[in-house]
Amino acid sequence: MNPVRTAIVGCGSVSGPYLADLTQSPYVEMVSVCDHRMERAARRAEEFGIPYHFDNVDALLEGPPFDYLINLTSMQTHFSVNQKALQAGKHVLSEKPLAGALEEGRRLLEIAKEKGVRFWGAPAVVISPAFRCMAEAIGSGKIGRAAQAYGRYGHPGPGWGPWFYQKGGGSLFDLGVYNITFLTGLLGPVKSVSALMGTVIPERFVEGQQVKVEADDNTLVLLDHGNAVFSCVGTGFTFGPYREEATVEVIGTRGSVNLLGWDWQPSGVEVLTADGRACLCEDQQGYKWERGGTHLAECLATGQETLMTPEHAYHVLEIMLAANESSRSGSRIGIESAFPWPLVAVGAEEGAEAAPEGMDPDRHRR
Repeated sequence: MNPVRTAIVGCGSVSGPYLADLTQSPYVEMVSVCDHRMERAARRAEEFGIPYHFDNVDALLEGPPFDYLINLTSMQTHFSVNQKALQAGKHVLSEKPLAGALEEGRRLLEIAKEKGVRFWGAPAVVISPAFRCMAEAIGSGKIGRAAQAYGRYGHPGPGWGPWFYQKGGGSLFDLGVYNITFLTGLLGPVKSVSALMGTVIPERFVEGQQVKVEADDNTLVLLDHGNAVFSCVGTGFTFGPYREEATVEVIGTRGSVNLLGWDWQPSGVEVLTADGRACLCEDQQGYKWERGGTHLAECLATGQETLMTPEHAYHVLEIMLAANESSRSGSRIGIESAFPWPLVAVGAEEGAEAAPEGMDPDRHRR
């Protein structure tokens, strides 16, 4: 097995955890890093012993050969970087969102198919043991028929990166995307979206400058998964401290299953039924939010498959863009895309209630 030759674009704060994980993996050979600020690229290269560094993507792609690019740039540049890398024949993992518009996302999937390369979008929450545990609890009928679900993830807002607050940024693209990915992975593709989005704090002081907030910092999204299966996601750059229990909760006719911790850093799963309370999956087997880069390198090196798919990331992008449209128009917005689902196939327990059509394992298979 040869390690996968890997490059990173974007040497800001999240590159530190990514590189710390990547450089410990036997499946990864770090070749290059790139950042529009050369000093940041040079600093990461020195810190992690990476041979080459560049200050623009074109030079990176023309430089020493590599196979797999991880895009950690600002949200507004994801599409352009992803497009160049895919056209150059590189496998790509893009931080969220994979593009800023639906037609851009479609184009990226088309290029990947044309070039015969793999393409994925973060977050990698569906590869965690906690996700699998919750999917198995729901799919087996342990909590009866799933009916409602809730996700919440927010914080006071980034103190770096003015682009978080500018057009094309916002709390939904940065934070809500985690819960939406997790809940659609559990409950299946969404048929329609309704949303409320607004700005609570109109100006922020970031990196020594006053920034006018142009993107959402407070959002609620209601998702219709079909056949009376609903979920709700609340997110914002407006959250003070809040309880970590049940940050993602799925309620069914016989009980509930709750995520302990956050979906990007879970600590376990709690199942509540008439038989009592059970704490499961307290060992996350080393999963952490930045593990997606290393996990996908392992998949490329060994040929194993992953629960992450480009169709799922594209579906989440459509949901988030529909939320923006719903907030502007006050209307429910239909969703056209889907993805192969269920991600985790589980047989129902004896005596469990039949799953509604909205939870039919074959409904979204291709």
